[in-house]
Amino acid sequence: MNAKRRRRVRRWLIALAALVILALAGFSALPWVLIAPAETAPSDVLLHLAIDPHSDSNLYVAQLYQQGMAKKVVCVSSQVAWETYPADYAVRHLMTLNIPEEDLSALHLPFTDCGAEDVQYLAEYVKSRGGKSALLVVDPSGSRAGRRLIEKYFGRAGIRVAVTYSPRDKQELLHDWWRTHWKAQRIVVSAIGSALDLLYPQCR
Repeated sequence: MNAKRRRRVRRWLIALAALVILALAGFSALPWVLIAPAETAPSDVLLHLAIDPHSDSNLYVAQLYQQGMAKKVVCVSSQVAWETYPADYAVRHLMTLNIPEEDLSALHLPFTDCGAEDVQYLAEYVKSRGGKSALLVVDPSGSRAGRRLIEKYFGRAGIRVAVTYSPRDKQELLHDWWRTHWKAQRIVVSAIGSALDLLYPQCR
């Protein structure tokens, strides 16, 4: 191999190594890209969207209610099996956490193609009930993309909105996330889903 060819091969190897390093750095930074800063504000209604067996969000929602951050709590979910909605179970759990039954309700989402359609449905729901402000508790892994959509559609409906998540959920998600299957799956799926949604007008 002559000197000119060796230099060419060396340059290709250096470029390949640089690409691998950039890819690894981008992968490791995914949670910090996907997770937006949390914010809370006293609101007419709290929409609980972070219903998950890995989540501490039920306790967090109860704490927000006890702090006076919302007058009503609505647990929101789509159907996971025949006539089975996690929102119904979340309502029952929140009742054991000292939220009065009269301040709790469940909202069953229709089947939609993407999160933007869910957000539009929620904005219309809050507006139809005279709500002027809403506090949304979400999964931290989708908080940045979710906030963009929430602010867009709730803003169009004239509803002041804040987006937050359980601090414990965030800490748990960031801790060695690449070593745990459900954490890595959630981060990667959120990243791919957010990028894919940008390709479709009804999803952005």
